[in-house]
Amino acid sequence: MENIAFILVLLAALMHASWNALVKINTAPLLAISVMFGFISLSGALVLPWLPSLPLPLWPWLALSLLAHLGYKIYLLRAFRLGDFSQAYPIARGSGPVWVLLFSLIIGSQPLGVGHVSGILITTAGIIALSPWKKLHGHSSVVIAALITGLWIASYTVIDGYVVSTLGSFVVYVAWLFVLDGLIINLYALKVHGPELFVAYNKHWRLAAVGGAFSLTAYTLSLWAMTILPVALVAALRETSVLAAVLLAVVWMGESLNLRQYLAATAICCGLVILKLT
Repeated sequence: MENIAFILVLLAALMHASWNALVKINTAPLLAISVMFGFISLSGALVLPWLPSLPLPLWPWLALSLLAHLGYKIYLLRAFRLGDFSQAYPIARGSGPVWVLLFSLIIGSQPLGVGHVSGILITTAGIIALSPWKKLHGHSSVVIAALITGLWIASYTVIDGYVVSTLGSFVVYVAWLFVLDGLIINLYALKVHGPELFVAYNKHWRLAAVGGAFSLTAYTLSLWAMTILPVALVAALRETSVLAAVLLAVVWMGESLNLRQYLAATAICCGLVILKLT
């Protein structure tokens, strides 16, 4: 079962990279994310009538998770405003597992061996190294925003991982998470952009629906894997989506890799091998 979970998280990483590529549509980033998550919210709403009610003790955890998911989106968009996607995204996604690892080591809820810790650190170092650090010279605000984004990622990862692995009610919790997360970001986008949100829905709904399906599947697989594998391990595996995004750019867009990116990709692959063999 652990081997299956390992493979499915890597598949989720590929899906995560795919929906990130799909939402690069000709509209404001907040609108693109909101339209996609609107379809995710709709998917959750369609299954809720067939599910039992969410246990009362889980609602505070859900509220904390929703706050962390919103914080992630807001700070990710802030990082994108301050710098390029290629600068901020690897740092944000790569630092998330490091925060999760630190939290896991401090509370000791899921004991991790030396191999796991080494594999996570090597993998995340490779992910962060994909960022063009020379271009970040003198742009500390981008790095800070990306690191805070990673902290928000770690927050919702730890919260959701704890709920699904310890408190149960996996399906109903995930359904409510998707419904409310999509609703909140759409209300925020409506406040910021007004009627432009409806224009974006009308123009990009097909692409957003595909991206939403990928995102929904990817995060559901990751959460399920957290019921079997340590949360810190799943967090590191999931963020290999950054490497998948780079590979997609090479295959689909004909982009080339430099020596630093080759070395970073090699580090990620080495980290994955260590995690698999540990």
